[in-house]
Amino acid sequence: MGTTVIKVEPDLLPTLQEQLMRESGVVARRTTNPYEFFRVSCGAGVIVAYTSGKIVISNDSAADVVRRVLSMVSRRDKHGLTVGSDEAGKGEWLGPMVVGAVALTPDQAQSLRGWGIMDSKELRPEKIRGLAQRVRTGSLAHETVLISPKTFEQRLRELRSEGKNLNDLLAWAHAKAIGLVIEEVPSDLRKDLTIVVDQFAYTKTRERVSRVVDLSLVRLIQRPHAEDNIAVAAASILARDARDEWIALKSRELGIDLTSLSAQEVSTLSFVDEIAKVSYIRKLL
Repeated sequence: MGTTVIKVEPDLLPTLQEQLMRESGVVARRTTNPYEFFRVSCGAGVIVAYTSGKIVISNDSAADVVRRVLSMVSRRDKHGLTVGSDEAGKGEWLGPMVVGAVALTPDQAQSLRGWGIMDSKELRPEKIRGLAQRVRTGSLAHETVLISPKTFEQRLRELRSEGKNLNDLLAWAHAKAIGLVIEEVPSDLRKDLTIVVDQFAYTKTRERVSRVVDLSLVRLIQRPHAEDNIAVAAASILARDARDEWIALKSRELGIDLTSLSAQEVSTLSFVDEIAKVSYIRKLL
């Protein structure tokens, strides 16, 4: 038994609170600070909902109650299928850059939300692997595009020689992952499709995505903080898990814990370009 954290839309909290209070064994408790929206006990467990939409649940039985209630009250996406994409490793000097993409039906999105799927940046490293497996088994389709440090540097040099930059590489990788996922989606489910991407270069992303899907037939949404969409959050978890696994495998191959090394130490290794983004390290030294 352990603590479970779930993230919901903040405006869903009043309805969730109302429905929880109808459950047997749920008792209202006094909130302890202004950031708490409500606090209830549920059997031997405690459920605390914060105004941000984060819900902290103290044990598994109470978490099961919250998941069941959420399945009744959560707003369904007015669209059908949602494909979300997100990246990991874009700004880190160690390891690859990975873009993940995930396709979810409304039911799948709700189920994954109940298991604590949220932006990977809000999760402890030890949670990532288990949640990544939840995404793989609980999604309609999922893909990752991994760009190794050496390939990352090569592609970035090529792009800069053409007057382009990192955003062009990002747009290509997002479009690639999205295209691979859509290829796995049954044709009848592509008729009502929304693609959600965190906004970083609107025009470049739109142009790249248009090469893998007819944008007149789908909704392409680019917005800041898109990770609050469950499909994007799920993609962020897959991307981070793939990057972490790549670093772990390289560490085992080399007999070195790469995460324990500084940029200065890595810069002296003969195989630095195999494990790190060299241009990033140069900026740090």
